Amino acid sequence: MKYLFILIIQLLLLQGSDLCGQTSDRELIVRWKSEKEAAKVVPGHLTARKWLSRSTSTELLRFGSQESMKRAEERLKDETGLWSVERNQAVEFRVDPNDPLYNEQRTNFERTGFTAAWDLTAGGRTTNGKQIVVAILDAGFDYTHEDIRANLWNNQMEIPGDGIDNDNNGYVDDIFGWDMTNDDARPPVNGHGTQVIGLIGAKGDNGVGITGSNWDVQLMLFSISSSSDVVEAYEYIREQRKRYNESDGQEGAFVVATNASFGIEGGTCADNSAWGNMYDAMGQVGILTAASTANRHWDVDMFGDMPTDCPTDYLIGVANVGENDALYRSSGFGRESIDLAAPGEGSFSTNADDAYSSFGSTSAAAPYVTGAIALLYATPCPSLLDQVETDPAGAALLVRDAILNATDANSTLTTRTATGGTLNVAAAQLLLAENCNAGSQEDFKITSVYPNPAATNVTIETNALVFSDGAVVELFDALGRRVRVMKAVRTGTNPIRLDVNVVGLAAGAYLVRVTERDRVAEGRIIVR
Repeated sequence: MKYLFILIIQLLLLQGSDLCGQTSDRELIVRWKSEKEAAKVVPGHLTARKWLSRSTSTELLRFGSQESMKRAEERLKDETGLWSVERNQAVEFRVDPNDPLYNEQRTNFERTGFTAAWDLTAGGRTTNGKQIVVAILDAGFDYTHEDIRANLWNNQMEIPGDGIDNDNNGYVDDIFGWDMTNDDARPPVNGHGTQVIGLIGAKGDNGVGITGSNWDVQLMLFSISSSSDVVEAYEYIREQRKRYNESDGQEGAFVVATNASFGIEGGTCADNSAWGNMYDAMGQVGILTAASTANRHWDVDMFGDMPTDCPTDYLIGVANVGENDALYRSSGFGRESIDLAAPGEGSFSTNADDAYSSFGSTSAAAPYVTGAIALLYATPCPSLLDQVETDPAGAALLVRDAILNATDANSTLTTRTATGGTLNVAAAQLLLAENCNAGSQEDFKITSVYPNPAATNVTIETNALVFSDGAVVELFDALGRRVRVMKAVRTGTNPIRLDVNVVGLAAGAYLVRVTERDRVAEGRIIVR
């Protein structure tokens, strides 16, 4: 249950008579730059104040009335000595959604951590009110489905049915997406696509059918049939998020993820560079993609698979595990290309013509990861939302790293995926929360090196809560010459632990440098 309380326990267990009771409508949470800055400010009509977190200089302020709280909120926004001011909000404790077919889905949602994560948020919006959007490319969709239509994205800049390209994006009456194959606004009906979108965003807790991993997320839909369709759809999505970023949300859409339950088995990113380059292009504006790997039991690092072999940080390759939690017999794998697995087998989702049915294969695995991305953006984390504004690409990578660093270890995946584990969105939520609460601005450091001296292997611990697969370890001798460079090999998480091979090095002192994206940490190793 620790996942459920890490962000809310201090607000639920406020001590002292002055700060107990149902008073959140008269309270502000203020994150000061320092305790000294807090001491300088005494808002009017303040009846009580309490430190929630001294390590992050976060304080709870209570006022005598809602009116005085609102006046103080406006004044505090002009103060230079604080990072943020926000209203204290009541926490809702959720039970299972009331959708009548949810029991058909329960097992897989439990296995992937969604049932635990929903106690904090069921998704749909960020804590500062941004409507979260997920874009799905597939053969088609039953977008009028009884359990889908309420969660369709609505292009607010377009006037339905007027035959005019109101938002000047090259598409006329594109209300909820586009049919890239036939170049019109209404994708064809297709069962596969309907199953995919149901897992991600079927309307939850509405007493109808099933629930998606995000109960209220908005779905942007694109039907595709060729690689050119994929490129065009991705450019549409990228442009929507770019407009959103540049207009402070007045235009475009806050698209955080796309789902790719399709590909070219045996194809490679090198042979499809126009398509493959779009993942970095979307990533730069803040969009991640979860992609299902091949439905063939082969090593995609060796035989290829488009798009999961694309070397980009903004794409998460997903394998399929069966109902016994083992890598499924028809799922692809790859230590370099496939990041993690999710339980595609045993899924249950929407289907065409207002129907519901079982779903499986890697196509069913990827939507759980896409849903995890969207749900993490709804997690209370001020530093993530700050980064969404200033560095959307960095925010996307923070979410990606939280997912990949919080998987459940699985022996059938140890040498077959980069993480060796399966999706656990609740653990990723916890890791993201810890990153917020522990002070994400802390410098990247090597905190421990052991054994030291060493003759064979050295374990390095860092203070990183998230860590990319592309990190590098370098060793330099006493003269400053680089004598060894290697990919960082993780042997544990929380803290991140790395294994460094020093076999063959001459006895002496060495500088070890770990470079993880734009962060660098250094330490000393003695080789004997």
